[in-house]
Amino acid sequence: MSATTLHQAQYRWVLAFPLLALALWAEWSDFFALWYDSIIYAHGYLVLAGTLFLLFDRRALLRQLTVTGSSLALLLLAGASVALLLAQAADIRVVRLLLTPVVILLWGWSIWGWPFVRIAGGPVMLLLFAVPVWDDFSPLLQHITVFFNTLFLQLADIEARIEEFLIVLEVGAFLVEDGCSGVRYLMVALFLGSFYGQMYYRSFGSTALLVVTAGLLSMLANWIRVFGVIAAGHYTDMETSLVKDHELFGWVIFVIFTLAPLFYVATRLERAQGQSHTPETSQAPAGTPASPPWPWLWPAVASVLVLWPALLPMALQAKTEQMAKTWSPTLMDSVAGWRGPLRHASVWEPEFSGHDIDLSGVYVSEKRQQVQLQITGYRHQRQEKELIFYRNRLYDNAEWQLVSDGERPLPDDFSLSPQAVNETVIESRQDQSRVIVWSWYDVGGFLTHSKIEAKLVGALKKISGDSRGALWALAGRCDAQNCDLQRVAFEQFLGKARR
Repeated sequence: MSATTLHQAQYRWVLAFPLLALALWAEWSDFFALWYDSIIYAHGYLVLAGTLFLLFDRRALLRQLTVTGSSLALLLLAGASVALLLAQAADIRVVRLLLTPVVILLWGWSIWGWPFVRIAGGPVMLLLFAVPVWDDFSPLLQHITVFFNTLFLQLADIEARIEEFLIVLEVGAFLVEDGCSGVRYLMVALFLGSFYGQMYYRSFGSTALLVVTAGLLSMLANWIRVFGVIAAGHYTDMETSLVKDHELFGWVIFVIFTLAPLFYVATRLERAQGQSHTPETSQAPAGTPASPPWPWLWPAVASVLVLWPALLPMALQAKTEQMAKTWSPTLMDSVAGWRGPLRHASVWEPEFSGHDIDLSGVYVSEKRQQVQLQITGYRHQRQEKELIFYRNRLYDNAEWQLVSDGERPLPDDFSLSPQAVNETVIESRQDQSRVIVWSWYDVGGFLTHSKIEAKLVGALKKISGDSRGALWALAGRCDAQNCDLQRVAFEQFLGKARR
């Protein structure tokens, strides 16, 4: 290889940026939407900047990488790409965003071997500090915050009554909400500790110690912040504006009790351990591994594995659209022994958003039993317009309250429903009348009562070009809060109804 060719090859790693931007476009879009919309994850821009800065700082090492290939990494990348495809099809955002840095790391490892992981692994994995999993720790952090504030209040001789997350004083009450858990400060502190360690430390142990210290200091700062707000409210009879607006106060406390001592600890660690401002990963890899046969094959295969989860839905788009257009579920025009459907009569309706299909009708038997059949569906499921979605509810909480919820097994010979349905009994907040609802899901022709099964099967169906999904339900009024007669009516209706 000539000097010119070698020089050009050293810069081929730069092609990773447009490739990974295209292959993970949906994930990057979700990252930016999350950071823009969520106060908790607004630091994500800082995390991305830190990742890019560290990669730029290590550009000399990245230029020295040569294609060595790794069969193990290629196998792991294949598994990760399948998982990413399924997560994309099921639109499980947290899994997709968690897989993003993992896929990037496995892609580089597959091409340049372990030296890529040593150089770029730390910076890339910083993205985990901006993935929406940290707010799951909020309840635990809330409990810890309340515990330490109870101690602080006792030390300050301020009388208070604690009711889980509610701290009640004589002058008023303070609710330790999710935002008071300190999870934002924790994420920022952990990121800064990891970033500083990767910039200046050679030892992984030193970086880990700094990260743990950063986490503890951030939690301490949050306890002091909450106590400061409570104390201010106590001593001013709730007249201070700090009670309602303490965002700036929180960051001032963070700077004083987290950043300042963290910087002191970081510099002490450098001096104590003789750290240089050149991390271990910035040292040139020992030796130059021999290039494998067909060195172009590793980048080609690895790049295909990264690209195909994004390209496959595009290839199936025409099939998906065609199936969506031709799918038109309908209510049964006739059911033996039942009259209906009566279109303008309804007992209940679900709270679903963005649906394409909304069919409802009441059937009346010869014995005057009444059953409402409800079909609410999506011809083409996509983000925020899907069957299993956190905004979709079986009933309106403002109008109904839950009485019971469970699973109801059914005979095997019902063609309209699966072998088990979800049974939900709700009570009107207005007149205390009760309604029983049997519900299940139809995902591309597959019937199930399980949300998890509907989500997984829906993902597999979507990969094959079928993104249809619908909620099917039967509803009826209970007799004097006893729903047994309505259960019998449901079974008789399902026994006669045919698709």
